[in-house]
Amino acid sequence: MDYLIEIKAKQLLFKLASRKIECMAKKYQVHYHFIFVHADGKQLQEAVDILTKANVHPVYGDIFSLTQTKEAMDKVAKGRNKGKILLKIN
Repeated sequence: MDYLIEIKAKQLLFKLASRKIECMAKKYQVHYHFIFVHADGKQLQEAVDILTKANVHPVYGDIFSLTQTKEAMDKVAKGRNKGKILLKIN
């Protein structure tokens, strides 16, 4: 029972936090879907299956070396990145 209350509370908090995103999506007439998952192998696999079926792929932005971490973080902080910023470790 406590577990279900915790899940509902987290979902409510996320809904409140994502209100700005929902308003922007409506303004630009775009759609997005949110999947609320736990660090659970079965549930994460279901999420992977849904994303694969929908042919969803991440958008990659710039790739920085590990020594360029500060520059990568600056770019993220300024909101000038398109897609995910990647750090190349080796």
